[in-house]
Amino acid sequence: MADIILDNIYLILLLPLWIFLIIMSARFFAVYVNNKIIYTLTLLSSFFGILLCSVSLLKLTAAIEQSFPFIKIGNFVLDFGLHVDKLSLIIALVLFLVSFLVQMFSIPYMKDEPKQYRFYAYLNMFNFSMAGLLFSPNLFQMYFFWELVGVMSYLLIGFDYKNIIKSEASRRVFLMNRVGDTALLGGIIFASYLIYNYAGNRSFTTLSFEDMNAVTTLISAYTETPVFYLLCILFIIGAAVKSAQFPFYTWLQDAMEAKLPVSALLHSATMVAAGAYLLIRMLPLFTLEGPVLQIIAWLGILTALICSVLASLETHPKKVLAYSTSANFGLMFFAIGILNVKAALIFLIAHAFIKSMLFLSIDENENFINYITFLLGGLSLSGLIFSGVIAKEFLFVSINNTFFSIIYCVTAFLTAFYIMRISLVMVQDKRLVNRINLAKYIPIGLIFLLNIVFYFLIRGKVSYKIAEPFWAALAGWAAVYFLYTKNLLTKFDKTPKLLERFYNNVLAKIYEKFAKAMNFIDVKVFGNYKPLILASKCGVKTAGWIEKNIMNKSVSLTADFTRKLSLWDMKLQSRNVQSYNAYAFILLTVIISLVIIAYKVILSQIS
Repeated sequence: MADIILDNIYLILLLPLWIFLIIMSARFFAVYVNNKIIYTLTLLSSFFGILLCSVSLLKLTAAIEQSFPFIKIGNFVLDFGLHVDKLSLIIALVLFLVSFLVQMFSIPYMKDEPKQYRFYAYLNMFNFSMAGLLFSPNLFQMYFFWELVGVMSYLLIGFDYKNIIKSEASRRVFLMNRVGDTALLGGIIFASYLIYNYAGNRSFTTLSFEDMNAVTTLISAYTETPVFYLLCILFIIGAAVKSAQFPFYTWLQDAMEAKLPVSALLHSATMVAAGAYLLIRMLPLFTLEGPVLQIIAWLGILTALICSVLASLETHPKKVLAYSTSANFGLMFFAIGILNVKAALIFLIAHAFIKSMLFLSIDENENFINYITFLLGGLSLSGLIFSGVIAKEFLFVSINNTFFSIIYCVTAFLTAFYIMRISLVMVQDKRLVNRINLAKYIPIGLIFLLNIVFYFLIRGKVSYKIAEPFWAALAGWAAVYFLYTKNLLTKFDKTPKLLERFYNNVLAKIYEKFAKAMNFIDVKVFGNYKPLILASKCGVKTAGWIEKNIMNKSVSLTADFTRKLSLWDMKLQSRNVQSYNAYAFILLTVIISLVIIAYKVILSQIS
């Protein structure tokens, strides 16, 4: 049985796609569509995903790669298929576990919503996109699914497209993520170009994960340090945007306009997790230069601190959880930066269970049971009970820098502070007696059970001890309780005068000047950007099929799409703010082309 599953491992990827196609086909061709059949098929898709991942994880002894040539141009062969190893299976198992329970929660949550078929179809396609990203054998295929994840998040966030607020929010999320998509595409093409032209090895140009160690060695051997740093930074930016890291965390606030099941998926094991997964896959490249890892560590720890402070000043539960997600993924980035991948993976799994539980506990029709489940999730997120304790403490014991240890403890204090604070805000409106819908609380209870099971699974397999983060979290809860008993909590809800003055007199003016500068560039420099597009097309034609068929079309499509969207956002200070993404893409293309040309000239002079 296990061998049969391993031989047909591709079903993990295909099942959600098949269900998506069945639902959409039924909508257009069937005489009668039953919603029960639709969500039953959706649940079965995730259930079989759990089954396939579980059996494969138990029986897998070595990485499996099943692929076939998809594009062949001369010596360049781009494979399409699956690369299955322990890492991808673990995250995929978490993906399908959370998806199954979120989909179960969606049944009563969406019962009165029109066009449910579209919602469940999108959920299946979202799972297919994320599974495809996880099991991609090379960076080119990963980028395809990376983009598809972004598109599906756009469709799910803007599911109620007739609601202008939600529609605009989904558009802003999509456009912000284009920055990271552009950086990632630039990094992939740049790395492939370096190998193809300078390393003299044509077999590694697809950037296969199986050959990543050899690929990174070649890149390092044939590139100068500044060029190598540029390449690494492009990948880091791509990951940082996807995981809502500083300064790109703002898109996660807009994503809060989505329905609760969508928010639970986005923040747990799907879109936001993709950035951390990319960093883990690219570690062979980053480890070649110590400063690159330091950049990742600093980016993560600063994001954790900044977003924890912002969460402490926020009053809306969903926005608090959004800042919390950025902060916790900042800690995962920090763990990757200090080469504790095991801690990052444990943190990712624990966070997926905890955060999905927290989001599902802030239903619009709340009662006291919601508060209890939210409180339990908050205790775990703070690092006081179950898997949250191990995730926080296991990472802390690997820190050998005093400054990082202090910031880590401060974030632990702030995490407990804002979770306890928002819990007390929520409990004020709860009633002990309310109509209870057990169908909603069963999946929440099962997620909490997963949290407990995961705690017992890893408790004896990692070394940790109750240390400063635990006591810092206790201090955070005690501080909120003290403010609450002294009736100071409501006063704290308002942004302190000092911070308000700092924002109005410093940050607001900086933003205003930046907006004016961007407006000047928009009007005076990029008033007519068609020549730039034509120039970029001419410049990349010589690079071969990839530049011609991927980069140029991406530039044109991005520019046209962004220009049209910018007409819908005239209320912003700069009239064409969204078009900056197109300009960024064009500039990035030009910069990479210039760097490649300059590098080639330097090499020719040296030789």
